[in-house]
Amino acid sequence: MSDAYGEIAAIETIRRGLPQPPDGQIWIGDDAAVVVGPAGEPLLLAADTIVEGVHFDFGLVDAADVGWKSLAVNVSDIAAMGGQPLHALVTVVGARAGVIDGLVRGLAEASAAYECAVVGGDLSSGPCLVVSVAITGTMAGREPILRSKAQPGDVLYVTGPLGRSAAGLRALRAEVGRGGKAPAEPGAPAFSDLTAAYRRPAARLSEGLAASTAGATAMIDVSDGLGIDLDRLATASGVGVVIDAVPTAEGATRDDALSGGEDYELVFAARDPGEVARAFQAAGLAQPIRIGVCVLDPAVRREGAKLLKASGWQHRLS
Repeated sequence: MSDAYGEIAAIETIRRGLPQPPDGQIWIGDDAAVVVGPAGEPLLLAADTIVEGVHFDFGLVDAADVGWKSLAVNVSDIAAMGGQPLHALVTVVGARAGVIDGLVRGLAEASAAYECAVVGGDLSSGPCLVVSVAITGTMAGREPILRSKAQPGDVLYVTGPLGRSAAGLRALRAEVGRGGKAPAEPGAPAFSDLTAAYRRPAARLSEGLAASTAGATAMIDVSDGLGIDLDRLATASGVGVVIDAVPTAEGATRDDALSGGEDYELVFAARDPGEVARAFQAAGLAQPIRIGVCVLDPAVRREGAKLLKASGWQHRLS
């Protein structure tokens, strides 16, 4: 889509209209803001919103899925900085009768899974369900991994195959189209690996920490699609990228993997493949998948000899 009235242009307008951060802090433009906490240590701040009819449909998910997802996608932003989550505030707009119980159950499950306490928030009426989460995180003595520090020659990795979420969404829509009922508890037959990836996305906290240990120079989570999120990392770092693989999950298509979005795997750049292998092995994690390299010319976006388009999800703002 054209970005003339899109999300990236809007973010740049916001950035230009607000004061610039002081030295040592990162505000608008990364997965999370980096500010200085009371003890002088980096404090991570992030926020994300999911909206009924845009990010989810109650014909395909239940309220507990919405609660889980609203927290998990914010934890993913902390993971993309190499951090660990601390606390979250949750604002809920337009929760209809019967929704709050399920929403809270999903929030509680994600809170326990990621050790991120929900400590407060706000309630309001509205025309549809909107859940907005603001989250804090810590670096625990490490430096945050920004999108902007990749260098030519760095190797590019992704923490897992892509496209599960988009394929899961397609499967859910097909099931409903056949007259089936999509919402089911995790573990039920209808809750396959693909549909679980859409309904209950996993934030890659352990992988983010391993990438940090391995000396990752830049990192971003794949929230909008590999094409567009890799372009964001390259643009922020002022490098080009050449990839030789688009790791595609079983049951997904290449287009799902490249532009489907909502996978929440991490893409990162690192200088030493040996350090990457050792860090992930020491953490007991599957090895990340090498997908390409960073190159000197910042205009380069290639998959082999072909142009790699910045494809993926963007909000159109009217």
